[in-house]
Amino acid sequence: MIRALDTAPPPHSGSDMDDNHYVVHVVHTIDGRRLPTCQVLLQGLPVPTLVDTGASINLTAAEGYQRLSKPPPLKPTRVQAYAFGNARPLEMAGVFTAEVAHENTTVLAKIYMSTEGSVFLLGCQTAQEVNLVHFAFSIHASDLEDLVKEFDSLFKGFGCLKGPPLKLHIDDSVAPVALRHRQVAFHLRPKVEQELQLLEKAGIIERVSGPTPWVSPIVVTRKPKQPEAVRICVYPIR
Repeated sequence: MIRALDTAPPPHSGSDMDDNHYVVHVVHTIDGRRLPTCQVLLQGLPVPTLVDTGASINLTAAEGYQRLSKPPPLKPTRVQAYAFGNARPLEMAGVFTAEVAHENTTVLAKIYMSTEGSVFLLGCQTAQEVNLVHFAFSIHASDLEDLVKEFDSLFKGFGCLKGPPLKLHIDDSVAPVALRHRQVAFHLRPKVEQELQLLEKAGIIERVSGPTPWVSPIVVTRKPKQPEAVRICVYPIR
């Protein structure tokens, strides 16, 4: 990745107008690591290329520049590129403009040349221009109200499982446990009764008239955003 920094180096007479510093994360190939590589045509010459969507500039080694049959004129540059984690800038030999082609797309791109490194690094802008990289950006950020309005039916009532009844797989070797009912505070009992009726009416629970093999106590707590309402939870301690 290549990122522009705020500090600019001293002026350099006769150089191009680019006066930024850059950080180069990849300079040499890394054995055993899968990198986003492809092949592009540089001045008509097939060149193995490393695509870096975080790079702001294109970078090549001196060896790659010398391989071109008709190397473009090399101009001085004030740009300084730094290998990631290195305080010493790479030795920059200059900058040139060349044709970069991929499939049916050809563009003119500014390419910086360093005496160090061994790969041709294709920056983000050029990679997009030759259709090697595409970015998908969201054009609308929906807030909570938009989502609730769009899916209104999903925010009403209780969501129930539709289709065949759900089968719970129970280990028959485990003996059923019927735990004693916990006492509910007197001031909460009317609200608990009201909540139980609501759950029964919604089909979430069913009333039973006889003993059942499994019995777990309930835990009652107030709802933080609805102090007048209660939440009933089952406490399967065993």
